[in-house]
Amino acid sequence: MERFNQYWAGLILVLLLSVFLQLMPHWHATLSFNSSTVMSEGWPLITTHFIHLDWWHALFNFIGLTLIVLIWREYWTTRWLINALLLSGTATAVLLWLAPLNLSFVGLSGVLHGLLAYCLIKDTRSGKKWMWLILIALVAKVIAELLGWRPTHFVGEHVSYIHAAGLVSSLLLYKLERRRISDAVSRDE
Repeated sequence: MERFNQYWAGLILVLLLSVFLQLMPHWHATLSFNSSTVMSEGWPLITTHFIHLDWWHALFNFIGLTLIVLIWREYWTTRWLINALLLSGTATAVLLWLAPLNLSFVGLSGVLHGLLAYCLIKDTRSGKKWMWLILIALVAKVIAELLGWRPTHFVGEHVSYIHAAGLVSSLLLYKLERRRISDAVSRDE
């Protein structure tokens, strides 16, 4: 069981789930985020992050996730990686639902922004102070996107909001990392 708790097991599970869902295109409309229906359905809060526009979109998201997990492998266990993906995905989707936009999206890029920012925050807190430069660059990139900078690979007009919501989710990840539900319950003795 100890070997299953290594970061690579969680990465493989997530990639296999994403590949499986990508192979089921007839499910995509049901699993995708849409502002007007997401809360009545519920599951798109999570499922939208694990399906993609096409295989190229999926490949780039898979590479991004793999790099984040491998570079910062000391921060990940299978349990925390899956929890972080679920927390960041849900927080990103809820923030986008709260935004005064009517949008639909699929893909992992928002969550990847959250995971990357979380790792950079952890690095700076553990003494790697120069990582603040990368974190500042990431925040500046997202702000530039919100202000209208659109790289040619962007698909859709609201990608900047998705990245920004993912970035905000990193704060939730940092706050909740490795916390147990029982820790939130006060014990009157």
